[in-house]
Parts: sequence; structure tokens; C-alpha cells
Amino acid sequence: LIKTAEMYETIIQQESASRPVLVLFSAPWCGPCRLTNPVVKEVKQQFSSLIDVVEVCTDDFAEIAEEAGVVSIPTIQFYYQGEKMDTIVGCVEKSVLANAVSKVLEDVSQIKTPTS
Repeated sequence: LIKTAEMYETIIQQESASRPVLVLFSAPWCGPCRLTNPVVKEVKQQFSSLIDVVEVCTDDFAEIAEEAGVVSIPTIQFYYQGEKMDTIVGCVEKSVLANAVSKVLEDVSQIKTPTS
């Protein structure tokens, strides 16, 4: 769980990051967020060696959510070296989220090893 705006910026903006970051924007009172949390945890375990996962409580950090363009929760965003790679809004099934992670990892591998 993100504790400060500085912590969020450090994690998201790391241009030297070797792994993509999945950011879950949610709030404790949000029913769909409570349904999404276990899905994110399962996917985090599935891809634990390949991605980092953080959660941003929109109640505590509305300014971060606003800067990220979050207008509805839950929202999941993927970042790599400071660049937003993908966004998923609303409840999501594990298979859909896992496919999104796989796609982001594929895109990142192409960034790391550009074809000539």
C-alpha cells in the first residue's frame, strides 16, 4: 500500500526499473474494489518474479489518482520506467488481468531488446 505521494512517484517514475509496476487504485468502501483485490493478489503471486504491485487508496491520495487520470475505481494501471503501458477500469476476472500482464510483459521485452 502506498503510504506517501513521494513513495508513489519513486516507484512509478523509476526510469531504471527492470520490472513493470501494476498499480491498483481503490478505496475501502468500494464494493467492486473489494472484489478486485483478491484477483490482483492472485495475479501478483502468479507473476511475482516479473512485476511489482502497489495499491493506491484514492481516499488518501486523491491527487495521485487525479494526476493518473483515474475517474472511476477500481482502476488498474501498468507502468514501466515512468511510462503508462495500459489501463483497466472496473472489476476484472483473473484471466483478463493475467492476459493484460502478459501483454505488458511482452511489450516490455520488446522495449528492452529492440529489433534492428
